[in-house]
Amino acid sequence: MERWRLRQSNKSKSNGAQDEKEGNCEVDEVTEDKEMNTEVEVLAEGNDVEKSDGTTEEAATKDGCDVYAYTRREEFTSENFKIELRGLPRFYHVGQLKKLLNETLKLNAHKLKPAGRAKNWAYVNFRDEAAREKALGVLEGYKWKKSTFKVSNAKPVEDPLVKIREEREASKKDDDPDSNLSIMERVSKSVIPYAHLSYEEQLEKKQKDALQVLRKYGSDLAHINPELAKFISFQKMRRKGQVCEVDDIVPSPVIDNYRNKCEFTIGVNPENGLPTVGFRTASYKEGSMHVAPVGHLRHLPQQMKSVVEEFEKFIRDSGLAPFSPLTHEGFWRQLNVRTTRNNDILIIPMMHPQDMNEEQLSDVKNKIVTHFTVGPGAPLGITSIFFKAFGQKEKGTEHVLELLWGQECITETILGKKFRVSPDAFLQVNTAAAEVLYDKIGSLAKLDSSSVLLDICCGTGTIGISLADRCHKVYGVEIVEKAADDAKYNAKENGLENVAVFTGKAEENMPFLMQHCTKANTVGIVDPPRAGLNNSVVFGLRKCETMKRLVFVSCDPSNAIRNFISLARPQSKQYKGEFFIPVRAVPIDLFPHTPHFELVILFERWDEQRWKRIMEGNPLPQDEEYFKHLPDKPKLQWK
Repeated sequence: MERWRLRQSNKSKSNGAQDEKEGNCEVDEVTEDKEMNTEVEVLAEGNDVEKSDGTTEEAATKDGCDVYAYTRREEFTSENFKIELRGLPRFYHVGQLKKLLNETLKLNAHKLKPAGRAKNWAYVNFRDEAAREKALGVLEGYKWKKSTFKVSNAKPVEDPLVKIREEREASKKDDDPDSNLSIMERVSKSVIPYAHLSYEEQLEKKQKDALQVLRKYGSDLAHINPELAKFISFQKMRRKGQVCEVDDIVPSPVIDNYRNKCEFTIGVNPENGLPTVGFRTASYKEGSMHVAPVGHLRHLPQQMKSVVEEFEKFIRDSGLAPFSPLTHEGFWRQLNVRTTRNNDILIIPMMHPQDMNEEQLSDVKNKIVTHFTVGPGAPLGITSIFFKAFGQKEKGTEHVLELLWGQECITETILGKKFRVSPDAFLQVNTAAAEVLYDKIGSLAKLDSSSVLLDICCGTGTIGISLADRCHKVYGVEIVEKAADDAKYNAKENGLENVAVFTGKAEENMPFLMQHCTKANTVGIVDPPRAGLNNSVVFGLRKCETMKRLVFVSCDPSNAIRNFISLARPQSKQYKGEFFIPVRAVPIDLFPHTPHFELVILFERWDEQRWKRIMEGNPLPQDEEYFKHLPDKPKLQWK
């Protein structure tokens, strides 16, 4: 038996890889309260399951796996304290029901799941049996909105991973083209699905995707804002159905070995049964547990591959097994690696401590440091070693990174400026392409010495600081405290006195920022997370009357359409301030060999008289250049 198999945990403790497993539990949920935490648990062994009313029944099994095993682990799951609430009115807002439960009746519901449209029941979870019993007593016969509640205990939801795995097995066919692929071929197909195409073909596919998103946006915009009917028609006639000018996609300066950050899963390679540091062959929520090696993947630099290879050797010799999301046994979870062009290498091993005491955990940490500073891993030149040990993640708890050895941060050089980056701070994963992106943002923004730049979701300040020399003042806003601290430090270290960074939510800082943008030519830049901007930020941007230009950077254009629409909605009590219109879009490839790209859209404040003149063929002097570049110039009569 291999050495790594010798030590397993004695107890099936907590889950943990929440980021990797997001969405596995209750995927059919109609509405989820962000304040009510959800948990994700998976399989363990067992034959009997205790129903929530106290009786015992034979556990449902799928392919020999107990779908209720997660409810009997030592870790918390509110599925054990669940009720069915019937008799809800035909029409109600889920927010009103949450308010009734938690504010009016003081029941402290942990999670609420409506059954679906036109259904008069919902499931409510609590943190313990006492809270559930209280709710059963209070809600039975309670009258609300001319309806009378009936309540009962409810069974836990079946583990969704079991069902997904069963469905995948049932759907497999003998002629499945992937069935004969090696694990290395499968991970390539999953992680870099465009790698088999020439780079020109990759760019063509991404250009088509960008055009498709923008065409949908133009179609939606025509329905949302009737005031733009003539503008949209004018643009579509000249731009092959597009609502604005669309540039050809900008290629990445580097195609291979470009990623500066990766999060590697630690698991078992099914082909050799050994602990492996790499990527899953498919996502966790698709039922994939297998981990494949990464040495053949084109987008990873050799420096990073060498770190992964060495850490793999370390864990195989450690006597500790990888953590299993199926059984919740084992220790090693994940390895994060960051590199820079300044030759920094930062690693973050993560593990589940199981029943380790402090002395045992300290021994593991010391072995990691020794291995990579004076042992076999020393030649790699690692500059920072952090560590994180955690069990089940719960709302309100934060597992702090522990610096074991080396520098607290890494540094990167972008467009001639140096940036300090904290271990978990955001930075574009393709540094060379990021420089192309920031330069393009600057040219679209048309900054000058009178411009005030609002850098929303500024991260470590890379965009605003890179463009600070071109404008009068830069105001940055960032919700992640460490990233905001980095941005402040970076502005000072680069000798920039015209950069101010604020920590907090963008929507909460917008009123204050608007006070500083009353007289200047204000230009906004937003580079939000994948989820997009909170609508309150859009409201603030629209109310900033001095902001005439806004550059929106999206890594997920399909998801960002709702923000694009909100920027262009007609004025109303909710949407105050003149709306923005799309003028130019530029797709930029930061992720070769994948389907992903960044879409940069220049929005300008709507000016009816200005566009009337352009569409009639009589543009203002400042619009002559734009008018000259129109594909054709048929005149329209403004009515």
